[in-house]
Formats: sequence, C-alpha cells, structure tokens
Amino acid sequence: MRSGMQTCPRHIPILLLCVLVTTVSMHAQYTSPATPDSTSIADGTSSPDSTDNLSTPASLSFGFERNINTFLWDMGGNWDVARNDWSFSVNERFQRTLIRTDRGTVKDEQNVNVAMNYDVDEQLALVTTFSSFIFSDNRALALNDLSSNELLGGVHWRPLPTLSFIPQAGVSFDTQQGITDRGFAYALDAGLMDFSIGNTLAQAEWHSSAEFIDPRFQQEHRGTADFLARFADSGINHTQLLFRSMRREFYLPYDSTLEADRDIAFPTESRDERIVSLRNTLQYRIADPLRLLANVELSQRDIARKRPHRNYGEAIPFFDADITEFRLNGNIQFMFDNNDGTTGLLRIEQSERDEVHEIIGFEGANPTIFARQQSLERQKNNTIRQTQLGLLFSQALSTRDTLSFSASTVKMQYDAPSPENFDDRDELFILAGLRWSHRFSPHFRAALMADVNLRHTVFILAERSANNTWNRVFRVSPATELRIGTSFVSRNSAEVVANYTVYDFETQVQSQRSFSLRQLTLTDSTLLRLGGSVWAELHFHLRLYERGELRWSAFTMRPLQFFDERTLSLSLLRLGARIRASIGIRYYEQRRYGYSGREREPAGILYSYGPTADLRLRLSTSTHVMAEGWYQLTSENSGHLRSTPNIALRVFWYP
Repeated sequence: MRSGMQTCPRHIPILLLCVLVTTVSMHAQYTSPATPDSTSIADGTSSPDSTDNLSTPASLSFGFERNINTFLWDMGGNWDVARNDWSFSVNERFQRTLIRTDRGTVKDEQNVNVAMNYDVDEQLALVTTFSSFIFSDNRALALNDLSSNELLGGVHWRPLPTLSFIPQAGVSFDTQQGITDRGFAYALDAGLMDFSIGNTLAQAEWHSSAEFIDPRFQQEHRGTADFLARFADSGINHTQLLFRSMRREFYLPYDSTLEADRDIAFPTESRDERIVSLRNTLQYRIADPLRLLANVELSQRDIARKRPHRNYGEAIPFFDADITEFRLNGNIQFMFDNNDGTTGLLRIEQSERDEVHEIIGFEGANPTIFARQQSLERQKNNTIRQTQLGLLFSQALSTRDTLSFSASTVKMQYDAPSPENFDDRDELFILAGLRWSHRFSPHFRAALMADVNLRHTVFILAERSANNTWNRVFRVSPATELRIGTSFVSRNSAEVVANYTVYDFETQVQSQRSFSLRQLTLTDSTLLRLGGSVWAELHFHLRLYERGELRWSAFTMRPLQFFDERTLSLSLLRLGARIRASIGIRYYEQRRYGYSGREREPAGILYSYGPTADLRLRLSTSTHVMAEGWYQLTSENSGHLRSTPNIALRVFWYP
C-alpha cells in the first residue's frame, strides 16, 4: 500500500527505461522546426504540408491535471527503430490518480510493451516480445494490487505472401493478493491477408495463448474472418465472423476457514467467457441518387463463474453461475442525394436481446438457500425488443436558405419472465425537429431550430403502474453569427425549454408528483481583433430556470424554486502560428429563490471568480505544449471564502 504522491519502487526501473529510450530517440531523431502551424484564424495562412501526416518513429506525451482535490498524471511514449534486418519498438503508458482526502487514495496503472524482430530471410524472422501490466489501488478492494509480466520468443514465418504464422513460447509471472505464480506460456498468431476467391476477397486472423501458472490456468482463443464480395457494378456484400473464448482465474481475499480445513489460504474463482457473432452488411446503389444499406447482426455470449473451493459454513454460500446473452439486430437504410441540394434518409431497425441467469447447486448445499438464491438470480432474466423508425430530410430552398426536418420514433418492450420481477414495461420515444438557416449576407447568417421530445413509460403490472409517466420536452432555439472582415466575430443564441413530467394516474393525492422545469438561456460570444495577432474575447451566459409542481389536466403549476445563473468571462488572446495564449478573468453567480405563495423569496447565493490562463505552444510540427489553469474563489451565502487552484498540462512530442 502507498499514500501521498510517492512512486512505487517497482515502477522506477520501467519509468527510467522509458525516459532513457525517449531521450535517446529525441537526440537521434530531432530535426529543425518545420513550417509553422497556420490554422489560426488570426493569421489566415495555409496549413502545413503533408509531412505532419507521416508515421513517426517515436512520440512522448505528458499530462497533469488538478481539479479541486483530484490529481491526475498521464505519461506515455513509444519508440520504433529499424536498422537493416533489425526492428525494435517500445510502448509505455503510466497513469496515476490521487484523491486527496483525510485518507488519501492512490490508483496506479502501467502498461509496457517491447517487441524486437530480426529478419533471417524473406520468409522467416526471429521475434521476441515482452509485456507488463501493473495495477495498484490503496482502497480496500478485492483486487487492489496485481501485476502480469510475460516474456515470449519465437519466429514469424511467411510461407506465402498472403499467409503468416507467429508461434512463440516463454514464461509468465502473475501476482495477485501478494502471491506470485510463474510458469510456461505460449502464443500462436496466424493471418490470411487479401486472399481472392473469385470476386470475393477474404481475410482471417487467429490468436491462441495460454499461461500455465500453477495452480492457476489462463487461456484465450479469438479469431475473425472477413469476406468482401462485389457484385454488379454498384453492390458490395461484407460478411464478418468473430469467435472469442477466454478463461481467467484469480485469487479471492484471504479465508481463514479454508486454510484450517483444506490448507488453502486464498481461494480461486474462474471466469469463462465465449462470444460468437455473425454480421452481414449489404450496400447497393439502386439508382444514381438512391442507395441502400442493410445490416444484420447476431451474437451469442456465455459467461460461467466457478469456484472449486467453498466455505460451506457461510450463511449465503457462493453458487456457480451461468449467464447467457443473445442479440439479434437488423436495420435497413435508404439514402437519397441528388447533388442539387436535396438529401434524405429513411432508417428502419429491429433488435432483440435475451438475457438468462442461472446458478448451479453443489453437493451439500442447503436446498432452501439454493431455491432462494435461484429465485433471486432468475429475477434478472429479461427480454428487450426494440423497433426504431427514423427520417431525415434536407432541402436547399435557394442559395441562401436551407430547410431540414428530422424525426424518429422508438418503441421498447421489456419483459421479465420471473413473477417476482414487476419491471415489465413498454416505452415509446418520439423525437421531431425542424431547422431553418438563412444567409442574409456574406457577413450575417441566422438559424432557427425547434424540436419536441416525447417519452411515454407504461408499466404492465399493477404493482408498478402508479409510475406510468409522460415526459414532454419542447425547445425553440434561434442563433445568429455576425462577421465583419477578419477582425470581428459575434455569435449569439437563445434557447427556451419547457419540460413537463406527468404521471398517468394524476389524482388529488398524487398531483404533487408531476413536475415541470421551464428554462431560458441566453449566450453571447464576441471576438474582436485589437491589432496584429492580439484579440479580445467576451463571453456571457445567462440561465434562468424554474421548477414547480404541475397539474397537467388543468395545465396549472405551483412554482417551488427559481434559479438565476450568470457567467461572465473576459479574455485577452494571442492567436499566432506557434503560440495561442490567453489570460483573463471569469465570474459566476447563482441566486436561488423559494416561493411563499406566488411571491419569490431569496434562498441563497453562490458565487465564484478568479483568473484564468491558457497556453497552446507549438515548438515545431512535432512538439506541442498545452497548459490551462484557473484559480477559483468560491463563497456561498456570504460565508467562508474557499480557494481552489486548478491546472491541466499536456506535452506531446513527435519527431
């Protein structure tokens, strides 16, 4: 266990190796800075050439963020080098999360992967791989300190240009609950690439691995097969098969009873998972503006949890469990685009998911306890069926006007076969929206959006039917954008939202359960060039909302709470090719009100303010530094003033 910000000693060699490798790579690969970045709106220069998109032999990243009492570190890097017949690569990532409280919690996670390859000839190569995973958490969790390290060596054999095999063998070290197990490990990878069968292009991959770390055994088998067939001149059919079988065994917390009875201090539990899936996708151009896309997918997933050793004296003993999940999904889309301003999409989808939970008894189990646990497990069994219909249409009315409409509806049916599960329900979702945009001039444009969102939930059984509800959300939002030359940009928007949640069985006693939320939001963002690459930015946000009890049948509301939130920030920016920096101040205020009858009465005030700063530094096309910080002073109801520093830092290097 560790506390505070100390680094676990076993992490130090790996971190030093990563830093050393990256430092050597930086020295070997460094070149003079390339053309400056030009994405800045202030300078209006063109973007860099395509060298930014080339693969890089190395990279380094560092990130730090503090948010109130949470500290996050994220460090990583990779290095790839090839010399004649040799190639070598290292990939490392370390993450730490520190939550500073009375009892500080620290969680560390580190991944390291190293690979080396030597080409003997065109068909044969020698390969060596090392992988390491370390995880620790000083909270009282079952698996709070573990590590897995594996070293393998073998060959990469390519008997044909389209066929390859990579058998490897080695040793594995796995630590859980302070116990280190070691043993023989192997891995086999095979691949079939770009194999033609008539008009069909086939690809396949297979992976098998196992770890004999006595007394535990772990293995994984997975494979995929892809078949891409072209027919006619405008049709493509893609079929994909997937299989995965994985077994993991892990230690459970110490059990003194098992140690006394069977000389077993740490019992084990195994988890076997198997997934089989099939997906088929069809694309076909029916006519020049009309295309068809159809997709069918089905999958079967099985999970089995078992324990070879049990404490028979437990009041609720562990029973082996099996979970089965079956999914079936099918959808069809018709897409229309006449390349003259008219586009449309129609989508129909049907899906189903069946989930079954079972437990398995064992010799000596109390039949009463087993029956009770089996009943609880079977309450999780469920079937979900869902049907969706979607429509999207957009029409350019002129060179200045565009009108679009979208609508979708979803019906979901949840069925639970257990008589003790009362969650059987039907849900209906309806969403429709309309958007109109108009360009008044090259400098000014406006848009108006309106949408409605409806949701009806109906519980089938009487035990839950009192919770049947309608949720209705209505929204209207206009927006404008004004640009004057290259020195002034102003964006403004407003939004009015009315949200009503109503119980179907609204009675005199239950009327207070229905409620409403009405909200008005105004936003203004203005950017003004002061000269050269220096800009000033003003951002204002106003949000007014009211919560209340609702009687839908009479459409009357009794207000309960009112909130007035305002945010104002002013920043000075420098927007350049290499440096994008800003410094400013931000003020936030929330005023809360209650009601006495219809009269609004103050109920409290919360405000916070403080300076802000942001830096985006591009030292070259391969080196980026991003830093953001803000210092926040907060007070509630004129009480004690709390100060909270916050900072986020990111460093990236690509040679």
